[in-house]
Amino acid sequence: MKRKAVNFSLILVIVSLTANLSCKKETETNTKDPSANVSKVAMENSTSEAAFADAFRQVDKACKENNLKNINSCPIVTITPFDLTYPKDLVIDYGTSCTGDDGAARSGKILAHLTKSYIDSGSVTTVTFDNYYVNNRKITGTEIITNHGMNGGGHHVFDVTIQNGNLYSVDGVTVYNSVQQREWIQGDNTLLNPLDDVYMITGTASGTTTDGTTYTLIINTPLKVAVNCAWVESGIIEITPLNNPTITVDYGTGDCDNNAVATCSGYTTNIVMP
Repeated sequence: MKRKAVNFSLILVIVSLTANLSCKKETETNTKDPSANVSKVAMENSTSEAAFADAFRQVDKACKENNLKNINSCPIVTITPFDLTYPKDLVIDYGTSCTGDDGAARSGKILAHLTKSYIDSGSVTTVTFDNYYVNNRKITGTEIITNHGMNGGGHHVFDVTIQNGNLYSVDGVTVYNSVQQREWIQGDNTLLNPLDDVYMITGTASGTTTDGTTYTLIINTPLKVAVNCAWVESGIIEITPLNNPTITVDYGTGDCDNNAVATCSGYTTNIVMP
């Protein structure tokens, strides 16, 4: 399948599950579907993950451009101090309306505090929001990215934590929290070319959907995510809505395609991600 660039930051993984899998009760009647809301849970989790990943992508982009935006353009980026020293405070101001090169309409501000450069061991980047909207969806919460240096394999490793994440929409509020560990296995020697970056992701997530369904998610087998591929290439996750069966999703063994296999209550379904 043709590879295409995916719109996420250097550290992003989008858990892109949109399966309409029906997990039937293992009873004689099989008349009730106990996880009819699984697709909603998966979609809102994916949307939340993507929203916070995109926020860091905006921070990363602003740091790499390393210049102040023209007063007539958007967003207006302010870096203090505007030199090579750290710590720094970064403000990305989208004003009342700013359409990015990705077609998304943003307003409000993203605020970031950087103790060191993202690539430096021990760096902590803290991202918060000030009346921030993307496509009319308000986003609040705190994202913390901590660089723990290199592991025994010579790869940079990061902790990425989302605390008190909230996405507001006409349907209500999606609550999202996650703790991930990300190993940067390819592309760290070409910092200005994110398209060759590859990460291995582990961790957990939890949240509440707009209809009040709570869920947990765990990555059982590390997810392989390449920035130049639109889908997760390999790995296994489990997503469990409260009082519903667990769904296991297997993304395969490394091909860049939109195929996965979902298993629930003994039923297996091939799924195709958008």
